[in-house]
Amino acid sequence: MLPSTIEDYLEAVLEITENGRQSVTPQEIAAALQVPDAAAEAVIASLIKEGYLERPTGAAVRLTGKGRSVASRVARKHRVLQCFLTEMLGVDVEAANKEACTLEHGISDETIDRLSSYMGDAHPPPGRPGRCRGEEACTLLDCKEGDTVRVAMMRGPRRNRRLLDLGIFPGEVVQIRRKLPNQSVVVRVKGCDIAISPEIAASILVESCPP
Repeated sequence: MLPSTIEDYLEAVLEITENGRQSVTPQEIAAALQVPDAAAEAVIASLIKEGYLERPTGAAVRLTGKGRSVASRVARKHRVLQCFLTEMLGVDVEAANKEACTLEHGISDETIDRLSSYMGDAHPPPGRPGRCRGEEACTLLDCKEGDTVRVAMMRGPRRNRRLLDLGIFPGEVVQIRRKLPNQSVVVRVKGCDIAISPEIAASILVESCPP
């Protein structure tokens, strides 16, 4: 496993050049990582020596194939972790970004693969929501009394915290018990009946359970 400093530098170069740029200056890397220019220059020199960066002309540097491989792997870890923390656990986006920066260096590729696979099964990404009654994407608010569905995705991190406390999270099976006159939905979760406001119910995407 590479030191976290090396991974941070390579990831920073990747992020800066993602818009099509071929190279980046040491000053830009230092600004992105919030470190002194002199410190950045020293690390960059080491990365060039070890074959992760190259400096074709002038002061600007770019990723080598070896460096891009590492940077892409770390960036993927960051995205998966941040998605899990915000969408699955309801962590604030800014806090999740900081946590992901810390966790990405210690977590294995295998664990990231498993986590990504789990979210793909239990939590479809935006634009690919769960499906209800086999045809249209729907929310808990769209379900009928007596339906049994599986939670696929919950929109809104702040709402997620409350729902997690109630035992409602992606992958959990819930039964629609009653639809109230005010459009609130009473669902049964883990043997308990819980009333959910129409606003919250509309933020919970669900999919039908296999027969």
